[in-house]
Amino acid sequence: MSATVAVDYYGLKEALRELQKVSPALRKEISKEMLGIVRETMIPAIQDSIPSTAPLSGMKHRKRTGWLKGNQQKGVVAKIDTRKARRRNLQQGAQWESVGVVKVITKTAALAISDMAGRGPNQTRNQNPNLARPNFADDLSSKLGRGPSRFLWFAGERHIDGTMRRLAEVVNKVADATTGNIVRRG
Repeated sequence: MSATVAVDYYGLKEALRELQKVSPALRKEISKEMLGIVRETMIPAIQDSIPSTAPLSGMKHRKRTGWLKGNQQKGVVAKIDTRKARRRNLQQGAQWESVGVVKVITKTAALAISDMAGRGPNQTRNQNPNLARPNFADDLSSKLGRGPSRFLWFAGERHIDGTMRRLAEVVNKVADATTGNIVRRG
């Protein structure tokens, strides 16, 4: 589960990979700067939108899908992703994955489940009727007052513009350090 920024820069991934080969120290500095911007702007807003107590009573336990106080807020992190396209996409002509260079993701199962429940075409992804919970997504929506994408997109979308303005400066720095073939799309 990840929230990605709507504006895309064509060539940024290639430039970062090129920079890693030429100057790993500069690449590390740029990555820290990009992550720092996202950690200052988007992540606190997302963390504030996450409730401190379990949204449903069945999530109050200490197992994998349990909702422990404080753990959900710590599970929201930013990452840099410059990976190449998967083999199946390379065969279709893609060179790079169409995911953002900077991603905001959640690392906890409970937050990911409660954030996106009800997004898919069927409400119960479980074939066993004893384990299926057809009202889970509706219960979450009624309790939290929002539909799917309850936390990450809900809070992240409001801060995309400010984050992108600050990231544009770093992207220009990357373009100056490499061949400068970075074009803004979108």
